[in-house]
Amino acid sequence: MNELAEVGKFVCGLRYEDVPGEVMEAAKLPVIDCLGVTVAGLEDEGSRIVAEWVDSVGGREEATVFYGFRRSAAPLAALANGTAAHALDYDDVSFRMMGHPSVALVPAVVALGEVLGSSGKDFLLAYVAGLEVAAKVGAALGGNSYMLGWHHTSTLGVLGAAASSGKLLGLDEEKMTHALGISCSMAMGIRANFGTMTKPLHAGAAAMNGVIAAQLADRGFTANPDALYGENGFARAFTSDLEKAEELLKSLGEPYELTDPGLSFKPYPCCRGPQGAIDAALAAREEWKKKGKIDPSDVERVECRVPSWLRSVLVYHEPKTGTEGKFSLEFCVAAALLEGKVGVGQFRDEVVTSEPVAELIRRFDWQDLEGEITSPFASEVVVHLKSGDKATGKAERPLGEPGNPMSQEQIHDKYRECVGSILGYAVADSTLEMLRNLERLDDVNSLVRAYRG
Repeated sequence: MNELAEVGKFVCGLRYEDVPGEVMEAAKLPVIDCLGVTVAGLEDEGSRIVAEWVDSVGGREEATVFYGFRRSAAPLAALANGTAAHALDYDDVSFRMMGHPSVALVPAVVALGEVLGSSGKDFLLAYVAGLEVAAKVGAALGGNSYMLGWHHTSTLGVLGAAASSGKLLGLDEEKMTHALGISCSMAMGIRANFGTMTKPLHAGAAAMNGVIAAQLADRGFTANPDALYGENGFARAFTSDLEKAEELLKSLGEPYELTDPGLSFKPYPCCRGPQGAIDAALAAREEWKKKGKIDPSDVERVECRVPSWLRSVLVYHEPKTGTEGKFSLEFCVAAALLEGKVGVGQFRDEVVTSEPVAELIRRFDWQDLEGEITSPFASEVVVHLKSGDKATGKAERPLGEPGNPMSQEQIHDKYRECVGSILGYAVADSTLEMLRNLERLDDVNSLVRAYRG
């Protein structure tokens, strides 16, 4: 069986009216969340560098680069906006994909949608198609690829972005298969670059390469139609688990990723790994406050228990920059305990390297969480005080996971804060209203224009 052709057939066969209404409604939240964190990420230094490089390269002015609202070729706009979308590590997560799907999909759909004048319904359908491909291929490959060092946001995101882009372009089954095959050769991104500007670049590159793959296929460019599971193909290059190809094809749309299990949204702008520990630390802080003043000099030891697999992800034990802090269990817990919140402002270099934070990090005791674990991010934080008292916080299922989801209102509030703090709250409110009714939008260009105020 040619799995790649079957995946292409599924994407081409998707019709808006055939997808359950709750799936299409659910698709709005990750689109809203992704565009919000994209705007918030425009102040990141890496986002600026990529956007200015895109501007220096030039190209046909057909799609919007949100940084400066300049225009460039669609693939380059997708690169810049995808990098900004992932810059803060504030974006959604698919547990099946073991990666961040929307930062690869949404920038590709927005950029190509501008070129084509796509409707809101086209936008949503393309997003659903791309998410199904990225998440279900990820589930079939399993976690071995991630543990080998590959960053699924990019290696799988590019397949999803190619599927979304091909759907917008209206590719037939043969061309869609070629687009997916081309994207298999454009997969890249290693976890060694976590905590640097290059990690967000992975998302931008996935969005860009997905657009390129679909546009090339539309022009007649070809690839091996068996590039996914064939000999020397994608699956064999990225994992040793080759037994789930048939399971992949049965899982497409059965059920849809958006409703089962659903995506994980982030309340804090950092890697998903420490977010359970942040919840636990904030709970411990509340107990600590009841005992008196929050003073790091009163702390004997901060004991933190998390699942052992996080040791391979949260690798910065003495972070020196805000970017490194996003992948530091020690910093995230210290910031939650001392600051009482973990927002964009906490991931500044001067906060990460401040003496109170450094003092608490020196007292940090990382232990593996044992016994029955309810979530891959379940956490417990115990603050042992020199007085002999202690303050404890637990997070069995961190906020934002499908089993403990952020509410629609919380995600909308996050969007307002992300967009409002950069472009003003009038723009935030007007664009949110358009996104909440995305299926009524006639042309993606009107949405993008609204961000310009």
